[in-house]
Amino acid sequence: MKENFSKYNDQEAFRIARLIAGFIKGTLTEHEHNELDNWVAENDENMQLFERLTDEKNIEEAMKWMESIDTEMALQEKKEREKIVFNQPKKAIRFWRYAVAASIIITAGILIYVYRDSNNEKKNNVAVTNSADLLPGSDKATLSLGNGKLIVLSDAVIDTTINEQIKIQSQKGEIVYSNEEVEKEMEYHTLSTPRKGHYRLTLPDRTKVWLNAESSILYPTAFVGKERKVIVTGEAFFEVAKNKDKPFIVEVGAVRVEALGTQFNINAYTNEPFISATLIEGAILVSNSKNENILKPGQQAKITANDFSVVDTDAMDVIAWKNDLFKFTNAPIDVIMRQVERWYDADVVYEYRPSDHFNADIPRDVPVSKLLRFLELTNSVRFKIEGKKIIVLR
Repeated sequence: MKENFSKYNDQEAFRIARLIAGFIKGTLTEHEHNELDNWVAENDENMQLFERLTDEKNIEEAMKWMESIDTEMALQEKKEREKIVFNQPKKAIRFWRYAVAASIIITAGILIYVYRDSNNEKKNNVAVTNSADLLPGSDKATLSLGNGKLIVLSDAVIDTTINEQIKIQSQKGEIVYSNEEVEKEMEYHTLSTPRKGHYRLTLPDRTKVWLNAESSILYPTAFVGKERKVIVTGEAFFEVAKNKDKPFIVEVGAVRVEALGTQFNINAYTNEPFISATLIEGAILVSNSKNENILKPGQQAKITANDFSVVDTDAMDVIAWKNDLFKFTNAPIDVIMRQVERWYDADVVYEYRPSDHFNADIPRDVPVSKLLRFLELTNSVRFKIEGKKIIVLR
């Protein structure tokens, strides 16, 4: 088995091969495992190559091929020692050197010895799909106007005039309010995303909002008075326009987040165990009826009906969704599958709940089978897809 690593130099190709070998043997460090995960998730070609190289049948074939090369090279060395002249005295050696020089790495040569020494049997897990694959979400939302009119939004261009002072433009998955002055006919609008949908919004004060799937934001068409207040459900990321005289307020049930000019994430899905506010930049004051706390960048407030705590967190993990990425760091399976349900409009059924926690970086634009296959590579879990239902298996 010869695998094409021609796009890499020798050092890079051998590094990838060594990581794959370590994966089969189960000797990778956490850093090496993350390095391999990132390489596999980089593109479809890498994932397909990884699957081929870790397939038992291919490894068995490689062992036979490599043994034939070893035998030919051993015979050649014997002939060299005996000074016997042949028509092609260094064919095998030349072939080996050419393969390395051309970066056509005979990865099996590394994998074979690891495979021979490993007592671990590798399962050939596959996300079984009995019907059409589930495709990822896209730019989809509904805008509800003050008069009850609904406007369906997508990535199509929309130019709407609500009245003389309210103008809305929508293009490339974003809706923008162009009015900056206080108008006489201020009203409230609601932007909502369904499952498999996300959207962006620029408010009248130039604050930018990213809405994740199954989320909504209620906001005025102009911020009058001493504060700028919006109401959120689901998950949203805010890049607040600075205005020291008019704080920006986000209300999520009984939780209130106050900012002047900053970046933060709110996660308030009803099926999550707590409401979270995570600060990326600047400062925010998070409060409920009993507690309040000023967060620093990299801190997260976790709030339930009976508890209010502040913890340090990896903010980039929290907002990975905003950058079109699934980023799981020591994540239990139920945390992952809740995201899968919202982004692929799937219903998850558990026949087995693995106790393992998962680490992975996976683009959000892949079909669900690819995401599940990536998780299956850990050998900790399997999946079966039946229509919109994803069954978690041992």
